[in-house]
Amino acid sequence: MKPLNLDNSPCNPISSNCIVWQGPDITCINLCTGDNVSDVVSKLATELCTIMETLKITNYDLSCFDLTACGPADFQALIQLLIDKICTLEGVTPEQVKSTDTCPDCVVSVAECFITGTQTTMQLVDYVNLIGERICSIITDISLINTQIADILVRITNLEATPEPTLTLPSFTLSCQIGSLLSGSTQQIDILLEEFINNVWCGYVTATGSGLELTTAVGQKCIIDGDTQLNTGTPFSANPLWIQDASYATVADAINNLWIALCDVYNYTTSSVGVTVLDTNTVDLNITVGNLLSAKVKDTGWVDLEGFDFYSGSAIKPQVRRIGNVLHFRGYIFVPLSDGGGGIQALGSFSDYNSIPRCNPATGAGGVTISVGGVISFNGGLSVIPTSVTTDTFDGDYRMPYPGVLSRPIIVTGAYGTVLNAACRIGITSAGVLFIGALRDQEEISGAPGFVGGSHLRFITSNVRSGESIPNYINTASYIHNFPAAGVNALVAETDFSGADYTWPFDCDAGDSSDLGGFFATIEGLTAFLDCDADIVETTCY
Repeated sequence: MKPLNLDNSPCNPISSNCIVWQGPDITCINLCTGDNVSDVVSKLATELCTIMETLKITNYDLSCFDLTACGPADFQALIQLLIDKICTLEGVTPEQVKSTDTCPDCVVSVAECFITGTQTTMQLVDYVNLIGERICSIITDISLINTQIADILVRITNLEATPEPTLTLPSFTLSCQIGSLLSGSTQQIDILLEEFINNVWCGYVTATGSGLELTTAVGQKCIIDGDTQLNTGTPFSANPLWIQDASYATVADAINNLWIALCDVYNYTTSSVGVTVLDTNTVDLNITVGNLLSAKVKDTGWVDLEGFDFYSGSAIKPQVRRIGNVLHFRGYIFVPLSDGGGGIQALGSFSDYNSIPRCNPATGAGGVTISVGGVISFNGGLSVIPTSVTTDTFDGDYRMPYPGVLSRPIIVTGAYGTVLNAACRIGITSAGVLFIGALRDQEEISGAPGFVGGSHLRFITSNVRSGESIPNYINTASYIHNFPAAGVNALVAETDFSGADYTWPFDCDAGDSSDLGGFFATIEGLTAFLDCDADIVETTCY
C-alpha cells in the first residue's frame, strides 16, 4: 500500500515506533499512556475494523425473513427490520400500541448479550430502548475513535516532521585524579563513572569495609567523656578537641578521639613523670630507657639440696628449682650409710654402697634422724631447701605417689649381686623437711604397734638374714606363679634356693627404717608450693 505521506516533502520521515502516546489510558482497547504510536494506531484501527465489520449488513444471514424486496441497506435499517419482525411475532401493530395499555409494553426474550444474571426477558419497550442506547453508545464510540484517529494522525505528522534528536553526554574537568584519569582532564560522565566504580570505589570498600562494618567499628568506643587522661589527670571532655559522647557518630569522630587517646598515652609515657615498676614475689619487672617494660618469671635454676654433703665425686646431689611460687625436685636421695664407727660412709658414686655389708643409716651430724614411729628425715630433721631458693614455708605437706619403692643393689659374691627393695612413702613437709616413711611406720596405725608385718606390701619389701640362701625366682624349679600339682603347697617348696655361694651378706629388714641405710629412690615429680600470695610483694618469698 502506498503511504499517505509518501510525497510529504520537505518533511523528514520519522518512525512512528519512536513516538510515545501521551494521552489517557483507554482500557476498553487495552491502550496505555507511554505506548508507541504504532501500537496506538494499530489498536484503534483494529477496534474500528471490528466495529465496521460488525455493522456490515452483508455479514448477517437474513434468508429466514424471506424478503421479497431488497434487504436493509444499512445497520439502522437492519435494526428497524428486526424491531418490525419482533412486533409482528408478538402480534403488535402500531395501531395496537396506540390503542392498548399492554402493548408494546409486554415481556419478550432478549439476546444473550442483553442477559443480566439469570434474567433472560424484559419488557419490549425496555428492550427496544436498551438496544437503541447500545446502538447510540456504539455510534458515540465510533465518533470518538474517529476523533482520536484524526488527533493521532496529526501527532504522527508532527512527529514525522520533527528532526531526529541527538544526545550529548555531559562532561566536566576533574579537580583531582580519579583512578587513571588525571587531574585537570575533561572526561565524559560515562567514562568517569566506570573508572570511579571499578578502580576507586571497589578498592575503597575493600580497604575500609562496608558502611555497616564502619558503623560497628565506631561503636567499639571504650573511653567516655568522664574518663581521666593519663598525662593531665583531667577528664577527656576537658580537651577542646575531644568529640563529646553526644556528638560522637562517624569514623572521623572515632579517628579524632583515637589520636587524642593515643597522644595522651604517648605524652604520659615519655614525660618526666616516667613509669616505675615493682617486682612481685614471682615476677621480675624491668623498665629501660624509653619506658620499655619487660617481665620474666623468677627462676632460681637447679640448686643442690641441703643435708647431702656425704655425696662426692660423680654422685650428683638431689636438687630443687623454684619457678615462681612452685618448687620442683629432681635426682636421687640416698639414705646415708653408717661407716660402722659413728660416721657417714662417703658416697663417691652411686655404686659405692653396693659392696658394703651394712644396712644401718648414719645418724647424727650430717646424717638423718629417725623418729619413734620410724620416719627418716634428711639434713638432721631440718629443711633441705637452700635459703637462696626460699626461706618461706610451703602451704602444706607434699608427697610422692604411694607406695614408693626404695632400692639397694647388693654385691653377694665376686662381681655378682641382686637388689633389695622396700615399700615406702616419700614426701616433704611444709617446713621443707624431706622424709621417707618406712613400711613399719605405715603399719603402726594411730601410733600403736598394731600388726607389724601384716601388710601385703611385705611381698615387695626385703627381709633377709645373713648366711641364708638367696632364692632364684626364674629358675625352672621355682613355682612362684604356678605349681604342677593341685592343692595347698608351701611357698618355700615352690622356690629354688640352689647355689651354695649365693647367700645374704648381712641381716636386713627393709620394712624397718633402722635397716634402710644405703637405700635410694628418685624424687622426680615431687613439687611443692610456697605459702604466700603471688599478688603480695614479700621479700621472704624470694
